[in-house]
Amino acid sequence: MYVKPEKTTMKRNTMKAAGMLLGLLTLLIMSGCGYLGEYEQSPYQHIFLEEEAHLTPEASSPFCDFSLDYTYLDEQDDSIAGLINRSIQREFLGEAFAQLEPQLAVDSFKNTYLRNYRLEVGGLYQADKAKAASEEEIPAWYNQTYSLVTLVEEGRAGVVNASANVYVDTGGAHPNQWSIWLNFDFETGKQLTKEDIFLASAQADIERLLLDKLVKLQAETHPEESVVNLEDLQKLGFLQLTNMYIPDNFLLSKEAFLFLFNRYDIAPYSAGEIVLKVPYEEIGPYLKRT
Repeated sequence: MYVKPEKTTMKRNTMKAAGMLLGLLTLLIMSGCGYLGEYEQSPYQHIFLEEEAHLTPEASSPFCDFSLDYTYLDEQDDSIAGLINRSIQREFLGEAFAQLEPQLAVDSFKNTYLRNYRLEVGGLYQADKAKAASEEEIPAWYNQTYSLVTLVEEGRAGVVNASANVYVDTGGAHPNQWSIWLNFDFETGKQLTKEDIFLASAQADIERLLLDKLVKLQAETHPEESVVNLEDLQKLGFLQLTNMYIPDNFLLSKEAFLFLFNRYDIAPYSAGEIVLKVPYEEIGPYLKRT
């Protein structure tokens, strides 16, 4: 049955509020700190786009609730900031938008996403509408949601952190949610990969360290259970289909080294996003770059 949703639901309010807060926090970071202090004003720029795109001109037709809260570096004729922005666009928006100016990139991404929404489901909707005796018989999944929130901030000395949180609801059993974490060398603009950061000989040691952190985290999360080893984790649904590994998503943040496992990476969807925090003094011996 097609049920037109309320324009603002609690979930969407939460997502938008979180996005606006992240954007506000970045804009409040002034030039007096760290290597980004070279900027005369805030080193960050902010774009917020929001649109309710209906499948047809009729106000009662299903729609895609689209929002994009996007933060990027103020280039100020700075080629390094430009390189970082282009890489961020490639990873967060896609190759087709990588070389565009940031405002044009996000505008183009929005228009492309909503155009594809109409193309992919518009015909199906028209067919269902022609067959349905009333709007109540039209499936609710035609109403969809897309939300992207990005953040750029100063990380460990000489490193710029960038992150994206994506929320997509296309009417399935549950929404799809994932995050992307990136790190950049502020001197060169190069994106830092695992190969740039970790000693190749340290892979097994880092994996053991991450496993230990995961055990401790789940022991805190599930105090009613006795979680002390891998077998206990597997009873909770963790690492049943994969061994522990070093994820591509990590941050060299100011305070600690952070590792991110998205839903389904090492556990069921219900486990949510898993973030393992490792102090630099613990992981330092395994890093090429300290």
